[in-house]
Amino acid sequence: MLKRAEAMKSVVDLFADVPCLATVGGCVVEWDRIRRGDGTFGLKTLGSGSSVGLGLALALPHRKIVVLDGDGAALMNVNGLLTVGRLRPKNLIHIVFDNKVYEASGYVPTGSAHNNDLVAIASGAGIKSAHRVDTVQGFKEAVQRAFRSDGPHFIAADTEVSYEDYGYWRVDETDNKFRFIRWLEKLEGRKIREDAIDVKMSIR
Repeated sequence: MLKRAEAMKSVVDLFADVPCLATVGGCVVEWDRIRRGDGTFGLKTLGSGSSVGLGLALALPHRKIVVLDGDGAALMNVNGLLTVGRLRPKNLIHIVFDNKVYEASGYVPTGSAHNNDLVAIASGAGIKSAHRVDTVQGFKEAVQRAFRSDGPHFIAADTEVSYEDYGYWRVDETDNKFRFIRWLEKLEGRKIREDAIDVKMSIR
C-alpha cells in the first residue's frame, strides 16, 4: 500500500493548469500543502466528487479535470459513477485514495473494507479505464497514462491509513468558490460567472 501524500507528490508536476476537486478530510489538507494556490476546489459534501467533476468536465471538454476522492465519499454517490459511465467525458480523471475507513470521522470502516470493490463498480458502470494501484510508482504511471489518453479514467489507490492529526482545512467555502472561479477565468481567458451587474448591463 502507498502513502497518500507521497503519491500526490509524485504527480503534482502534472497539475500546473489543471482544475482539481478534492474531498474534505486528510485528502484536501495534504493536497493543499503540496499544491498551494486557487486551482483546487474543496468538496465539503461527501460523495459530490463524481458529480461535480462530471459537470466541470462537460463544461470544459478541452481541459483535463481531476477529482481527488476517498473511498467512503465515492461510495456515497454510486449514481455519480453510473452517470460518468453513461456520458463518458474523455477529460475526467477520478482518483480515489482507498484506505477503507472514514479517516476524518473516527476510522469507521467503509464499504470497501468489506466486499465492495470500487474498481469493479466503476468498470460495471461503464468506465472502461478503471484500475487499482498499490505502489507510488504504479500510481504515478497510471496518472501519467490518464493525462496522455482519453477517459474517463478511474484510479483506485490502495492507501495506508494515516493517524496524523491533520486539523481542519480552514478555508472559507465562499472564498474558495470565488477564488477557484477567478482562477478558472484566468486560465480560460474568459468570464465564467456572470455577476448581477454583468447581467443587468448585458440586457440594456
